[in-house]
Amino acid sequence: KSQRKRTSTTMTSRPTFCPSVCEAEEMLDGEVVASGIGDLYLDRKKKLENGQVEHKFIRKATGVTIHIVKCGEFKTWLAIWDEEGKSRLIKQEIEHRISLDTNERESSITWIFVHNGTTRLWSFKFRTKGQLKECVRKMRVAMFEKARQEDFKDQPVEDRAAIDGGDDPMDEEYSSEDENDVEVYEIQKKQYQARFRDQKTSEQKNSHLTVGMATDRAFVLRGSQIGVFKGGKDKDDVSFVTRINEVRDSRGNLFSPEKAFLHDKDTKMILMAPGDRQKAFVMDLNAGKVCEEWQGPKDFEFGALAPGTKYQTITGGHMIAGVNKNTVFRLDPRISQKNKLADNRVNKTNFQFNSLTTNEEGNIGVGSAKGEIRLLSEASKIPKVLLPGLGDPIKPQGVDTTADGKWVLATCKEYLLLYNVTHKDGTKGKGTGFQKRFLKHEKPIPLKLKLSSEDLNHFGILDVDFTPARFSVGDSEEQMISTSTGPFLIVWSFTALKKNAAKARYLYKIKKLAENVVGEHFHYNSQKLVVSTKDDVVMQECTPGAVKRRRRRTENY
Repeated sequence: KSQRKRTSTTMTSRPTFCPSVCEAEEMLDGEVVASGIGDLYLDRKKKLENGQVEHKFIRKATGVTIHIVKCGEFKTWLAIWDEEGKSRLIKQEIEHRISLDTNERESSITWIFVHNGTTRLWSFKFRTKGQLKECVRKMRVAMFEKARQEDFKDQPVEDRAAIDGGDDPMDEEYSSEDENDVEVYEIQKKQYQARFRDQKTSEQKNSHLTVGMATDRAFVLRGSQIGVFKGGKDKDDVSFVTRINEVRDSRGNLFSPEKAFLHDKDTKMILMAPGDRQKAFVMDLNAGKVCEEWQGPKDFEFGALAPGTKYQTITGGHMIAGVNKNTVFRLDPRISQKNKLADNRVNKTNFQFNSLTTNEEGNIGVGSAKGEIRLLSEASKIPKVLLPGLGDPIKPQGVDTTADGKWVLATCKEYLLLYNVTHKDGTKGKGTGFQKRFLKHEKPIPLKLKLSSEDLNHFGILDVDFTPARFSVGDSEEQMISTSTGPFLIVWSFTALKKNAAKARYLYKIKKLAENVVGEHFHYNSQKLVVSTKDDVVMQECTPGAVKRRRRRTENY
């Protein structure tokens, strides 16, 4: 009898959802995986007399139910009904592009809804933190399943915490009392720019940027031409120097390079052509001509190439690391034949490798179109660590690492992933995931860096498409992370992220340029960022600055 009484009490203490779980499942033909009760808000923009825009959340509904409903074909819906559970207020598919933000202090989530070419910022304040955490976890799972087109339950147990956040503290929005705890970098208003003096036609646009480390030169690919720029490293300006008018292979065939990086103390450039993945072309920059061609064995493809060590272009060295869809390899230019393959490991499975990076030890990080990242001590070895990502493909050229190999950065279309791959025991010489495997419970959980839903709404950004993100470079530890989307240049303080990621992840600086950004890269030992747009090269300085008060919605509910 007492057992029946306790059961009855427990049942009556449960929240009453309107519609009920069964009713929601019937209406959306799916399975309700999480639910909550709370208040629904919509952001309202108001332009002030001084030209600034004021944001304030306006309550649209009180005591309403949110259901997270998993349906077929890896689709999961966020659905909110009115207080009586009869009229549906919102039905939106959950995916990374909604830019979900959580605020545990306010027990709320915010997200973006794009409607008729404009952005709307919605917020839902839960009655309990338990409902908030469960809904957020299921939404993270839904984003992964949508992107990867695989069931979360089919993932290895040790990877699941890296996908849904595990038991780590939830990310908290930055608050005013923490302003003195972190250091940020300001993108200065003043900038210098130089235009590519194109001899042929204005139809060609800048497509790729590579910046020297041993010199103050920057190179821009533009069709079959290469523009050379100087300055920015030790000077406060940037200027056009010259151009290489026609890029031709050793047989005189004209081609438009697709990828490029510098080699041999910035005296040579390694070029890759879009239609020929079985060759790499070596250009002597002093002569402005292709002087050599590299190949592998018959039918061997070069998917992506990178220097054998991170700062090899300064320190010297010859080896080149590379990947194709199922192979990690190294090339040795000193081999006296066209086949320069030095060592490799071929996988029977097509892992869709598409990008790579190296640290100063020559360890290799490999990204894939499947969204996975592998860490290898050597090209011919089995990976020590496989990081599952969050479902979306890693972009071509979309992985980077710090020189010491302790941090790995990966770029997806709508967000970046930052991993601390240092082992807790810190064993000398084997302190990172490049050299030693993680135990199952130690696998790193990524920090997801993205533009906040507030900023997407404020700037009217309808589609995020990040350029490959990069750490700043130099003799000292890396200080910043840079990327861009459309005309917006974005810089995070890596120093602050290492100190307190939950506070610093939204303390990025964002600046709108006149044109869409093609690529950006820091000068070596400098806080100056070289940026290529479609027609210009811009030098933009980033300096340490005080934290400025952000637009906060939490005070405006």
